[in-house]
Amino acid sequence: MNTFTAKVERDENWWIAQLEEDPGVMTQTRRLDQIADAIRDALILFPELTNAPEEAVVHLNVVGDAEEEAQATRAELQRLRKAEKEQLQKVVELAHQLSDSGYNYRDIAYLLDITYGRVGQLLKKKQAKFRQGT
Repeated sequence: MNTFTAKVERDENWWIAQLEEDPGVMTQTRRLDQIADAIRDALILFPELTNAPEEAVVHLNVVGDAEEEAQATRAELQRLRKAEKEQLQKVVELAHQLSDSGYNYRDIAYLLDITYGRVGQLLKKKQAKFRQGT
């Protein structure tokens, strides 16, 4: 097992983290972004939990209403960014397909609700990938 979850709470100027898998593993840091590394450092002292602490994946469960809402918003933004990337790939493919069918840039732009300059960028992007062999 090399994936862990840490319950994290704010205490004045410190973030306190405690592993859910083993409550005896605790650490504290000044900043939230330092918690995962601090947990990995603490795991070195607990070889029974993992034999590769430097590779441990640490998920943070930050306690508090605002913190939970922030984490939910962050997860939603990640989902939206992934969906946007997938949609952009579909737009690139469709722009290329329309271009191959004889549509001009302005017609493609109208159909996809983007600027004709963006159509040019998308088609060049596809051509550059094709030339690179990917």
